[in-house]
Amino acid sequence: AIVRVRSAMTMTVAMRGDAVGRARGVGTHRGRDRRRRRRHQPHGLHDHLEQKGASVVRGSSLMDGVSDGDSGSDGSGAAAVVVAIVTTASCPHCARAKKALANAGVAYEEINVDDAPALRAASAAISGFRSVPQVFVGGEIFGGADDTCEGLRTGTFMEKVEAASGSGTRGAPPALEEAYAAHKGGTLKETTTPATVAPSAPAPASTTSWYSPTGMANIAATAKAMADGSTGVKRTTVRRFNGFTDGLFQVIKTHDGVFTAEAAVEWLMENKKASSVDAAATLGAKMLENKLIVDVDATNAFVMPSPSPPPLFRFQADAAVNGNAPLNVASVYVGEAREAKIVVEDVRRRILKLYDEFLSSDGRAVDYDGIRSSDGFKEFVKASEELQRVNLNGLSREERLAFFINVYNALVIHGTCVFGTPKNTLERLSFFSKTSYNIGGHTYTCDDIENGVLRGNRPGAATLGALLGNPSLSRGPFRAGDPRRYNVVLPMDPRIHFALVCGARSCPPIRVYTSKDIHRELEDAAFSFFESEIDVVTNESGEAASAAVSKIVGEWYKFDFGASDAERLRYVSAFMKAGTAKDALIKALDDGKDVPLTTRAYDWTLNDGK
Repeated sequence: AIVRVRSAMTMTVAMRGDAVGRARGVGTHRGRDRRRRRRHQPHGLHDHLEQKGASVVRGSSLMDGVSDGDSGSDGSGAAAVVVAIVTTASCPHCARAKKALANAGVAYEEINVDDAPALRAASAAISGFRSVPQVFVGGEIFGGADDTCEGLRTGTFMEKVEAASGSGTRGAPPALEEAYAAHKGGTLKETTTPATVAPSAPAPASTTSWYSPTGMANIAATAKAMADGSTGVKRTTVRRFNGFTDGLFQVIKTHDGVFTAEAAVEWLMENKKASSVDAAATLGAKMLENKLIVDVDATNAFVMPSPSPPPLFRFQADAAVNGNAPLNVASVYVGEAREAKIVVEDVRRRILKLYDEFLSSDGRAVDYDGIRSSDGFKEFVKASEELQRVNLNGLSREERLAFFINVYNALVIHGTCVFGTPKNTLERLSFFSKTSYNIGGHTYTCDDIENGVLRGNRPGAATLGALLGNPSLSRGPFRAGDPRRYNVVLPMDPRIHFALVCGARSCPPIRVYTSKDIHRELEDAAFSFFESEIDVVTNESGEAASAAVSKIVGEWYKFDFGASDAERLRYVSAFMKAGTAKDALIKALDDGKDVPLTTRAYDWTLNDGK
């Protein structure tokens, strides 16, 4: 049984009916365990849970055949839970570790440290791990997800479990239990406090364009009827000469889901929404004025008769879905927006909740189809509309950094749900250059946020300069006079690369970022990333012979991490897990030896399990 207790921190006690003996191929006595099972007085973490009114469910003994009072019991007839795992929500590595423990029949206590930065810092200090999960056995750290899975495969993990069960040593070390008790009592000292800006109430429903303020209700209702997919005005696809301003590849531009003023006027009169051509033209002009419809060139008025060639219009909602407008402007947000950090916190919490809800039990896949069809996704889209009116002028560097990381991650998931999976390099380039939000009245694509804001307005990985190994040949996305340059985060922090998600299996997992604790959170993200994204090969003498890293570090954004391979390896070595590989790499670098740097294959497969 699994019991979840929600508070500032979540504590889960998960008990499996299978025992260690069964996991190792030994016969079990589940029926006998069930007959003996009974409630006992809690202590430690469980005691604090029950003081708060939480229920603790106990399953069968970890050690099959252990009788009441035997070694491994806490004196009540039930064996102590000897495994504890520290996790965060939406963490695929945490889910993978829990899945492995469950498959092995190992009972565990789960300590979720979301929104508990002081407790997370205490856990990191106790375990020596900056990343999650942190798996403890018998009060000692065993390792992370990779360590746990490998230990279960080789049997070393189960040996630790049996030893701890024999001595009755609980999973969470005493220092962690004490930290948890202090956290629950509100006395755990925080060296850094996160920006907890949870809204006092859910985000207010934005007043959509379809139901605008008094005086516009009839026009909004008419526009909604005209946009109906089956009975509304007919939309077409038109290809037109676009000039050379946007480059050779945009000379001919395709406009999807468009209609002319003539088509709109004809529909309005046929459906008795207007009594004359002039009245229909006036109605269409009002729709354009209030952004219910948009001109694809953003230059033409809605007039009759139309000039030649006739201007092309589309509905604002259609523009977002077709990739011709920001995803959060299907409706125009009306009213005063809250503080930017509060708005993005609301958006972030909603997308994290969806991500966690539709993350597979092993942490390896996200059900994007499920997200897209859920009511929670509709609420998330509605909440994102408030970004249209946020004011970013008062944000500090740390607030701006956290704001745009969280917006980027929400935008990528939003875009994946709307546009689907890019299938090749050209589609990926198109995805990141067209998927956008309206933020404070300006359009920001994924590329704009990553390369313009977070990377200090540097050229992207696909620009000519970057491809030729000389980024100075290209420019960043924000040119002189662009108002978005005000929000560029300087100096650039390379750790942002380990915070940005892209929906692919090789991308970092989505995380929580807050302004007041942003540096610790980015540090944790870097440590977590390099748990699985660097391989150091040593020779027979134990010296570092070569190193392989993610293409993020070694190829696409290599100049963000240093001017040479030695500088890049020096940078990433700071985030490696302690051990012989790290020691060998640092020694080789200190001795001035050349350590060849290669890049690992990047898995662009969508993390949807398909």
